[in-house]
Amino acid sequence: MAENSKLTLLQRVDRWLDHTFFAAMEVNVLVLPVLWFLLVAAHPAEVSLSAMTALVVASVAVGTFRGRYVDVGWWPKPGHFATLPLRAAYYGVVVGAATYVGVQAQLFTGSPWPGVGVPAVVSVAVLWPFPWVLGRIERLARTEPAWA
Repeated sequence: MAENSKLTLLQRVDRWLDHTFFAAMEVNVLVLPVLWFLLVAAHPAEVSLSAMTALVVASVAVGTFRGRYVDVGWWPKPGHFATLPLRAAYYGVVVGAATYVGVQAQLFTGSPWPGVGVPAVVSVAVLWPFPWVLGRIERLARTEPAWA
């Protein structure tokens, strides 16, 4: 981030907004199959609150991680074709799991507030190790099979 140390605060915020905007487009498009299933889920009010929270927080987290505002490792750009299937599956798991846990927390407590807090924490916690998971899968793909 040394090259960005001379940027003004406005330029840094503008850069972060760019990353977050493209992350939001990416996350929202790649999780469409999960959102399709959530349309028919039980407890629609709880699902909508938790899913919306998961989508927003995941978008902000991906933009923040991709821009290395919080450096968790290399994050692929939205158009990186080689990682597209893995990103689609991973983001789908993030939104699905965060929504499920958020709905269960709302039903358990009887309050809507866990429908915001729980999916937010789960989304960030599951997205954090994505670069590590991506690296492990890349190494696994390059490994010579035992029978060869």
